[in-house]
Amino acid sequence: MTELIARILFLTFLCGSLLLPSPALAAPQYELWELQILTNLQGLQINRQCVPNGGAQHIHILGVSSDDTLLSPVEKTAILSDLSELISTRTNARTTKADNFQSIATSYSGFSESASREIDQLVESASSADITVLVRPFRDNGASVDTEIRLWARGAGGADPGLNCVQSFSVEIPTKKEDPACAAAFAKSRRDNDPARLEAFRDFFPQCPQAAEADGLVTALRASEAQKADRERCERNFARARAEGSVAAYSAYLDENIDCPGRDVVMALRDQAAEGAACETAYRDARRLDTLEAYERFMLENRACPQADTASAFLTMKRQEAERAKVAEEERAKAGTERQKAQDDSRQAVMVPNYSAPPSYDQPPASNPPAYVPPASAGATYRGYPIPPDLAASTCGQLWYARNLLFDLAGYCFKSAKAQRYFSNAGCTGASPRGSDAAEVSRLQALERQNGC
Repeated sequence: MTELIARILFLTFLCGSLLLPSPALAAPQYELWELQILTNLQGLQINRQCVPNGGAQHIHILGVSSDDTLLSPVEKTAILSDLSELISTRTNARTTKADNFQSIATSYSGFSESASREIDQLVESASSADITVLVRPFRDNGASVDTEIRLWARGAGGADPGLNCVQSFSVEIPTKKEDPACAAAFAKSRRDNDPARLEAFRDFFPQCPQAAEADGLVTALRASEAQKADRERCERNFARARAEGSVAAYSAYLDENIDCPGRDVVMALRDQAAEGAACETAYRDARRLDTLEAYERFMLENRACPQADTASAFLTMKRQEAERAKVAEEERAKAGTERQKAQDDSRQAVMVPNYSAPPSYDQPPASNPPAYVPPASAGATYRGYPIPPDLAASTCGQLWYARNLLFDLAGYCFKSAKAQRYFSNAGCTGASPRGSDAAEVSRLQALERQNGC
């Protein structure tokens, strides 16, 4: 028997009774699962006891499934069509196929239960073909499905029990075949990392395996764009707040940009702005008061402020002014004391007679010659103050000195060179004589006019 089988195989190979090429020659043209089916089908056909009458004349393809959710109807139909095309183009047998997969109750994993009665009965009653090719998917791998292929030869029923006319094996059939245009379209849409292009690819090529990757890239790019927009918004708003540099600007930035980084830096800048505003307010108040006490208080409370140097300069000026005023006050007090002492020591006051007589209406009007004031003797005084000798020598000099002495005692600040030669402006206040002194000034001026001074 063994010799007979070997002879049949040799003759079959020489005569080419089988149109199936060897797997080695077909490998470049077919996928692995197709080669597995063709190889096993070839091995079954050369067994004349399993396939009598010179080889299979009719091959029928039957699809069964114990899980209708494993494959979609489109995928099931595609598997039957691809397998039918494969067998019809590689054999001389007439090839038929079922229109749809048939559901079976038997549920088991793998293909170890090849003797399942339900499947055997289904295969036997499915067709009168010489060989029935049963296709049963049993495990989904995502892009492919593990499938049991059972080759059932009709001669198996009357064959020698030692012969194996039913072959069962497992193949991995791809269910998601890549469109040749997918790779090119995906590469083009990904070239510039443009989310809009990737979205278009995802929407127009949902069947491509790259669609999921395109969707992930769209999500990542959109997130990156959002992060970039947020970063630019934060930088733009921070630059605006920094340019204004006020407490209100920094506070508004912190309130409106809570998701931006660097909030600690902005809060530190806001504190600096608040300190600067406080310094400016305190310095402005000190300048408005412009007193020694105001500048001293500013320096005591705001020594770290940038305006401290300027305030210190103003403080020095105010202290110098206060010192000068103190010295002037001391000199004025000293001069007053000296004048009072001279007045107390004086024994003779300047007597300036009034020679003008009241007009009389019982006498005819007479001419009014200048009043005569006798020359003062050496050492003449007025109110206890000695009259300088050069002025005491004339009536006009005595009257001029007496009148200006009243102004000096009142605190008048003299401007003429003559007056400044006889009177000191130290401690002057700019005041003029008042009360009786003012009346005395008027009287002395009248005498000066009468004497033609």
